[in-house]
Amino acid sequence: EIPLVLVRPAGIYDDMGHSAFLAHQVARIFERRMIGHLYSGDLDTGQPFLHLEDLTDALVGIVERRRDLPPELPLLLGEDEAIAFGDLQRELGRLIHGETWQTLEIPPTMARAGAWVQTEVLDEDPFIKPWMVDISSDHYEIDTTRARELVDWKPQHSLRAALPAMIKALQRDPVGWYRTNKLNSAKGAAQGVEAQVTATAKESPIFEGK
Repeated sequence: EIPLVLVRPAGIYDDMGHSAFLAHQVARIFERRMIGHLYSGDLDTGQPFLHLEDLTDALVGIVERRRDLPPELPLLLGEDEAIAFGDLQRELGRLIHGETWQTLEIPPTMARAGAWVQTEVLDEDPFIKPWMVDISSDHYEIDTTRARELVDWKPQHSLRAALPAMIKALQRDPVGWYRTNKLNSAKGAAQGVEAQVTATAKESPIFEGK
């Protein structure tokens, strides 16, 4: 007899990241890792995201309209645009390094083998697991009409618009950003020093050929 709203949100993020998949993708490009240039799926496929503030607004709307909702309501929540993985890679490369970032599609069998070697042979704990390779070409675009009509909700944020501020936070304090996103802060520190040295070199008369 208890009414239910089954909230099914897309991948949650905020202005600092706080999304495991997104944070690792950003870090791979920030660190210029080889794996950051490789993808085992279709680069034209993508997943929807949802800003934490939009999720909060939706939950508030559900509570406020609880008496008017059906007794059992599945509710999809997410942004209208599911950015393709290839587009997201290029945008991150532009924002982080100011360059066109190239991403190559590799066969799934090769990606599974690489993940297995990292885990079983090198005794590492890579973020990318073999099961992720199997779903890397899945594409999700969700219909949020029900949330709009019944809860009067629509997202006010978009991942594409949030990326510049997210990357500026990373560049301003790599160590803090890495810690916030539960990444190896030592790598963030190293990359921050390297970026600072590169920026200083570019400003020097020697670099400019004077």
